[in-house]
Amino acid sequence: MRRIPLFLAALLAGFLASGCFNPFQPEIVTQRVTTVAPAPSTPQNAVKLFEWCWVNRGVEEYKGLFTDDYVFQSAELDSAGNTSRDVLTRRNDEIETAENMFIGSAERPPAAKITLNFDANLVPFNDTRAGKNPRWHKTIRTSVDLKVDVEEGNTLEVSGHALFYLTRGDSALIPPDRVAIGFKPDSLRWWIDRWEDETIGSAGLVANARGARPSAVQGEVFERTMLQVKQFFTYHPAAVAVSPR
Repeated sequence: MRRIPLFLAALLAGFLASGCFNPFQPEIVTQRVTTVAPAPSTPQNAVKLFEWCWVNRGVEEYKGLFTDDYVFQSAELDSAGNTSRDVLTRRNDEIETAENMFIGSAERPPAAKITLNFDANLVPFNDTRAGKNPRWHKTIRTSVDLKVDVEEGNTLEVSGHALFYLTRGDSALIPPDRVAIGFKPDSLRWWIDRWEDETIGSAGLVANARGARPSAVQGEVFERTMLQVKQFFTYHPAAVAVSPR
């Protein structure tokens, strides 16, 4: 029988004794899965990196995806039944929400498991917004299939579409915190400057329902919009209303 080297056995024993993450048990879902992150060298790869960050809890990579003037918008209905096009999230909020979901916060544990699937074949189109040159600006629309397991065994499910607006790195407004660690204008890197949510929630759940959360019943699946999932991990639990049944 092959013996484990003494230094490796001691390292493993230290991990087990301290209750730390065991590198020989990668199935622990709250730990980051280390697969190779796509390089955002094309609009398609930037969207693939977004998908990778959610599945692999890549907080640092996520910070390098969004321009300093990034915005998130939702196509949900407001309480009067009208489509809401308000700007709902800026870059700092986006990063904070991702940190809460991926690694947890003082108020809430991280998601137990995140499964996100976009279209296998992502197709970029020219950005038709006023003043946008198609050489530097593209859009990608993809289907969204998201499942997030939260506390008490409940699962939030999201379906619909997402529309991403992307800017090439030599035209993007790079965030100061990324500049500080060496990011610079780069024609071989693409950034997300806008995300329009086109996902569909359950009837009666609207954009201003401030993160309607699952009930205390275990093992239920709740249909939500992307906005509502983001709100679930943004607001303090005490400020989140129980969802209508």
